[in-house]
Amino acid sequence: DLRNISTNPFPRILSCLEKAQNLSSGSGAGGDEEEGKDLDCFEASTLSLAYAKLELKDASGALEMCKVILGSDNIAAVAKEDRGSYTSESLRRRAMARLYACEAFCRLGDPNSALFIVESESSLQCLASDISATNSTQHDVYAHFATRATASGTFSSTGSLDRSKLHASITTRVAENLTADKTKGNIDNVFEKRVHLFSRLKEGDTDGAIAILRSGMGRA
Repeated sequence: DLRNISTNPFPRILSCLEKAQNLSSGSGAGGDEEEGKDLDCFEASTLSLAYAKLELKDASGALEMCKVILGSDNIAAVAKEDRGSYTSESLRRRAMARLYACEAFCRLGDPNSALFIVESESSLQCLASDISATNSTQHDVYAHFATRATASGTFSSTGSLDRSKLHASITTRVAENLTADKTKGNIDNVFEKRVHLFSRLKEGDTDGAIAILRSGMGRA
C-alpha cells in the first residue's frame, strides 16, 4: 500500500480530502447541519479537491468543487457580492476558486465563461486583493502574478492574443519584485516563460516558441 501511495498518490489524496470535506460539512452530525459545520476545514478541503481534480485533468469535477465553495453556479456574479461578510481566509479561498474555475472552463472548451471572471481590470484587482495576505508584500506580489497569469491564459484561449500578451508582459514586471528570493524568482521566471510560450503557440509562432524553450525553460 505504501508503494502504491508513493507512485500514485492522488487516489489516496482524493479519498482523504473527500472524507475531510464530508466530516466538516456537518452533514454527518445529528441535529442542525450548520451547527456541526466547520467552514474553514470545509472550504480548505473543497479547494484542495478542486486543485487535485485539475491535476487529474478532471476539469468538470474541479469546476463543481469551485461552485460548492462559492455557493453558486454563476461564478462571475459571485465577485460582485458583499465581501464584508467573509473572513480574510474565506475571501482568499473564494478568489482562488474563481481562478481554478477559469482554468476548468478553458479546459472544458468554454473560455468565454472564464472571461467573465477576469475580463475587467477591477475584477483582477479584486481577485488579487482577496488572495493577498494582510501586511505581506510578497503575498501581494504573488497574488497579482497569479491573477495576471490566469488572465493571460484565459485571453489566449479566447483568441485575444494582444490582451494575452499584455497580461503576460505584466507578469514580467511583477516578477522583478521577487528577485530578493532567488529560488522563488527562478520558479516565477519559468512560469512567466510558460505564459509567453502558450501565447506564441496559439498564434502559430513556432520560431518564437522554440526560442523560449532554448532560453532555459526546460531546466525548471
